Amino acid sequence: MKIITIVENTTKDAALKPKHGLCIYIETLKHKVLFDLGPDDTYLYNAQKLGIDLAEIDAVVLSHGHKDHGGGLASFLKVNNKAKVFLHRQAFEPYYIKIWFAKIFIGLNKDLAENERFVLVDDTMRIDDNLFLFADVDGHFDTKSNRVMLKKIPGGYARDDFAHELNLIVTTENKDALFSGCSHRGIANILRTAHKYRPIIHAVFGGFHLYNPATKATEPAEVSQRLAKELATQEAVFYTGHCTGNKAFEMMRGIMSAKLQYLSTGSMIEL
Repeated sequence: MKIITIVENTTKDAALKPKHGLCIYIETLKHKVLFDLGPDDTYLYNAQKLGIDLAEIDAVVLSHGHKDHGGGLASFLKVNNKAKVFLHRQAFEPYYIKIWFAKIFIGLNKDLAENERFVLVDDTMRIDDNLFLFADVDGHFDTKSNRVMLKKIPGGYARDDFAHELNLIVTTENKDALFSGCSHRGIANILRTAHKYRPIIHAVFGGFHLYNPATKATEPAEVSQRLAKELATQEAVFYTGHCTGNKAFEMMRGIMSAKLQYLSTGSMIEL
């Protein structure tokens, strides 16, 4: 299994463009997959620089209905004419973030909602022996940065319950890897659910949502420390970035050591 980060907030290569968002390329013997598409068309530029032919992608998984993960959807449908796009049935609902007294739309482009290449997922879906999707995560991750995430409902707004969050397990002969976009439901809860389907997860990729980019605020230290202590007991190695934030990453790294790695634009990992 080969994993290349096409878009993330930071970059390890000056030739690549960083952007607040996430797009990860996953290659197995059977598949070439994109997990998320970043906030805009930045992934097109970086993929070309990285030598990734987007026309050959055979599956896209959108982790949830926020623009920083699905903003590149319209352009992808133009550059690739064959890939199925897997997303939760609620991904195109109207999602917002509250900043002071304003409510800012952060959802996907509703004009794209109807497409014959979209495959809508509810709780779980097995694509094949390599790819398994699940959204049936028990528990919540009650943080300041999650509390400002909203969903528009008749008559007003409600706290987003992140039911639209979709996670991917990629299975090869020797390894099982878990991919989660922002882990709004909590990466520990997501991993616990993943273990129902695969008893051993060797690697975990995704953000932990410990940082609010709108306010540039990081969750209190005890939140990151408590999470790090729990994850340190797991067998998996964790590759994180994006909404984890640098401050929280360094704090967690101090506890988890080599079990926590930063996932930057241009990062290449083989499992």
